[in-house]
Amino acid sequence: MVDLNIINGKVFIENELVDTNLSIDKGKIVKISSKAKLPHAEKTINAENKLILPGGIDVHTHILDLNFSYREDFFTGTQAAAAGGITTFFEMPLGIEGKSVLESFDMQMEAMKKKCIVDFALIGAAGYSNIDTIKELAARGVVAFKTFMLDAPEELSELKDLSSKNDYYLLKIFSAIRDTGLVSCVHAENDAIISNRIQHFIQSKQTNFQAHTDSRPPIAEDEACMRAMLLANNSQTKLNLVHMSSSNSFRNIQFAKKLGWDVTCEITPHHLFLTSDDGAKIGPWAKSDPPLRSIKHVEAAWEALNNGTIDIVASDHSPYSHEEKDDTNRENGIFDVGSGTPGLDTMYPLLIDAVNKKRLTLSRLIEVISKNPSKKFGLYPKKGNIALNSDADLIVVDMNKEYSLKNDEMFTKQKITIFDGWKLKGKIIQTIVRGNTVFDENLFTVKGGYGQFITPLK
Repeated sequence: MVDLNIINGKVFIENELVDTNLSIDKGKIVKISSKAKLPHAEKTINAENKLILPGGIDVHTHILDLNFSYREDFFTGTQAAAAGGITTFFEMPLGIEGKSVLESFDMQMEAMKKKCIVDFALIGAAGYSNIDTIKELAARGVVAFKTFMLDAPEELSELKDLSSKNDYYLLKIFSAIRDTGLVSCVHAENDAIISNRIQHFIQSKQTNFQAHTDSRPPIAEDEACMRAMLLANNSQTKLNLVHMSSSNSFRNIQFAKKLGWDVTCEITPHHLFLTSDDGAKIGPWAKSDPPLRSIKHVEAAWEALNNGTIDIVASDHSPYSHEEKDDTNRENGIFDVGSGTPGLDTMYPLLIDAVNKKRLTLSRLIEVISKNPSKKFGLYPKKGNIALNSDADLIVVDMNKEYSLKNDEMFTKQKITIFDGWKLKGKIIQTIVRGNTVFDENLFTVKGGYGQFITPLK
């Protein structure tokens, strides 16, 4: 007897939909068959008229429970993930005042093991002040490292452990990461351009949403993107450029790939689906770094997504409280509110809808949300794959069901989405993590602590 059979569905296997059945036992897929009789199972899911797709792997989240649990915690955040079809997520590092990088890592790990309902991996901090901890973090099982191309002020404890400071240290960081064999995830924006432009806009009393957009022009991303790729290639380091948004950057990344450089490109749903004009209407909740850009850049992003330049779609889930996002009566307007927006609930659903609208193929969707993340970060074929002996991380989708995204139906703690009111087609009915249903038509069926810590395969 096995734990679960899934019957009568169309299953995404090896880049196509197949009419077949799945048997799952002890968290693994143990049988795939359309003809042979399945073993008896304790539970059976009849997926007639539904698709069975790999669960999503979100490689970029900032739940930040320990310092900012009033914004989001690992229980509510992973409820949002499960509802949104995400079966594994990567949490970004969190600097904690008075704690070392290793102490912060251990504290995050302890909290996540108690609260997460989907599987999780941790990304390690890689800044100029903690290069000597990179090897130890790798030994503790981080899936990658994160670095900002800036010199963070001391008061920003959440960024100080991630700051590269300058290119001399960035080369040293890349070399240390190379020696671990893991991936370097880089936030590529030119700090000098941005910080000086922000000061200019504040001094000239231009502090509305457009001022934020204009303070981070495409050239700030383009220059940093090129610099990061050059330095990483020189160091022979695996590079993942996070949340890219500029048409020139997409072109430069495509060129680097043709040269054989080991670089992948990540983008967020908000940079795919919204323009800067949309952001100005939405307001502070749409503030992100890099900013939303013009339609020209959005169109270039879709082209890059479909031609393979963009490898990964990730949420960059970054919740704030409603008070923190209110720029009313702030001395410096938009510059005094945090950058980031929730996205775990909505990323996979938005992309499923895009498949229905024929903006991308189902095969391409699975590549950028499951297969490519798994391969880049050393989890394949255990994760991101429907195959014998792979983890049974699956979603059941009704591609014909129409519904609307609504703030009050989000599971993220702040009950907010910048896609409020959007009508989508293709609804996630169930989310299964290692053979257990964790989300079933708006109900959660496991307790905090079900999620497991995931490390790269050896």
